[in-house]
Amino acid sequence: MLPIDPAEFTRNEAWLLFQLNYAPVQTGSDGDFNALAIMEVATGMIFGMELVRVVEPEISEFQSRKLLAAAEAQAGSRPQRLFIDSEREAGIVSSVAATMGISIERAPSDELAPLSREAREGFAAHVLGGRMQ
Repeated sequence: MLPIDPAEFTRNEAWLLFQLNYAPVQTGSDGDFNALAIMEVATGMIFGMELVRVVEPEISEFQSRKLLAAAEAQAGSRPQRLFIDSEREAGIVSSVAATMGISIERAPSDELAPLSREAREGFAAHVLGGRMQ
């Protein structure tokens, strides 16, 4: 059983912010990026993604607003809670979410990773041509 069980949540009750890629996404001219995504916990649906430069300590305020707004538009509403890996720098996105009335819940990566494993494996297989990172 998962530490955080999706079956315990109703649709749009909780979202998860997580990194889709196992290793940086490399580009020829723009540097390396991490792909941050928002997933709806109950259904596993991905509601948005932002590429964040690896050299940046965390997602910017502009990108946080853009990602949360895209997720809200896709979902049709805001969640009550947003789960974020406690090891991730997330002060900016936490602040943006709080101003939207979303409570932040930090959890260890080993509790959150099982929720996003399928999405991360799919990202590696489809976007990166099956190259494991």
